Amino acid sequence: MAFRLWKKAILMTLREKKIFTVFILIYTSLIFLTSLFMQLAFTGELAGMAGFFVLIFFGVSLLLSLLYAWIIVARNRRTWATLKCIGYTNADINSLVTGKIFFTTFLGFLIVIEVLFHYTAGVGYLQSANLLTGIPLVLIDLIPVIFTFIPFLAVQIIAILLANRKIYKVRPIIALKKVGE
Repeated sequence: MAFRLWKKAILMTLREKKIFTVFILIYTSLIFLTSLFMQLAFTGELAGMAGFFVLIFFGVSLLLSLLYAWIIVARNRRTWATLKCIGYTNADINSLVTGKIFFTTFLGFLIVIEVLFHYTAGVGYLQSANLLTGIPLVLIDLIPVIFTFIPFLAVQIIAILLANRKIYKVRPIIALKKVGE
């Protein structure tokens, strides 16, 4: 049942184009920058500054993930109340919210992977034609991207727990109160 609801969550997420686009760009930037600075920390460049930036980006990702979860619940409060009126349980609505958050996160991760693959392909082609010689072929290895994504998922789980707690407080009467507005 949860996967069927995740499909609906993806469709609901794609309907909210503005918020979805903004948070996809934010998540993509955070994953990319954290991976870049993690790569610099692994190679020893920037000394201790790279690790400091990685911690800053993880903190920012925690705050923005909590904000995204709060926005999802607050903006869709009437929708959740309506769904409760027609028979959805809290677990069903939690599956919808979880699907929305995970879809946004996974799409941001896939965009980072895609950009890195295209960067490597483009630079590799230009280096084979002897047009670019001083630019590294691989900007960020795949290992720092994966090591970035794992804590990023943990942060999303914290945001999902916050959203689930707020969903339990939504009462079905909210859907019926302001019918004319």
